Amino acid sequence: MPRPRHSPREDGHSPPEEPRRTPHRWGKKRVAWIAALAVAGVVATAGGATWWAKRQVDAALANAVHLQQQVAALQTTLLGYTRYTSYLTAGKQTLAEQMKLLAATVVREEGATQIIEKSVLGLASTGVVAITYTAEYAFGFDLNPQSYELRATDSGIEVHIHRPALVATPAVTHLQHRILSGGLLTDDKGAVIKLTQEAAKRAQKQGEAMAAEPAVMALCEKSLTDFLYNFLAKQPGVTQVPRITVVYKPSA
Repeated sequence: MPRPRHSPREDGHSPPEEPRRTPHRWGKKRVAWIAALAVAGVVATAGGATWWAKRQVDAALANAVHLQQQVAALQTTLLGYTRYTSYLTAGKQTLAEQMKLLAATVVREEGATQIIEKSVLGLASTGVVAITYTAEYAFGFDLNPQSYELRATDSGIEVHIHRPALVATPAVTHLQHRILSGGLLTDDKGAVIKLTQEAAKRAQKQGEAMAAEPAVMALCEKSLTDFLYNFLAKQPGVTQVPRITVVYKPSA
């Protein structure tokens, strides 16, 4: 229905016009932009959070791998420190095979005086003879596997074994003699043989006594422990061999 027109007022003024309505187009666009920015912010925040979280996960995984490598390396190192215990039995067998080579050799110049009877060595009368000779002694341990034990302890390796002993007949060489008093030797060759036999007996007794000397025992211990140390150090996976000590079993 057509809107009625207002007639001019009698006082000559036009009637007031109705306010014009402004469209809401720009307001809607503004709301849309704000919404879009909000969504973009949320997406950016979510993306940033995802990237940060992924970075943290990657870092944690890298740390875990590094830690595993360190643990593996530490285990290998620690195993290398105790790996030698796996070769103690093999070490006993090797020591038994090398027993003769592990003997400690001691060479000494020996001298003695001996009374010579004519009836024994052909002297014109009883005499006193001074003799000198070189004696070579060999000392060592009984390294048969059933005769000793190798024990791994908190402080290292202990070798429980009997004391060293003379392991071979002493070799007597360079024997010389000089008559101090009495007659002359009528059978020089026979006399030398007899003197050499007596010197060998004397060296045997001397060697048996020498086996208990601290210097000889220390020499035998060093020969044994050095060989065992070198044997264990050469075995696969062994990175360290602890101190090796000798513990003597009580005498039977």
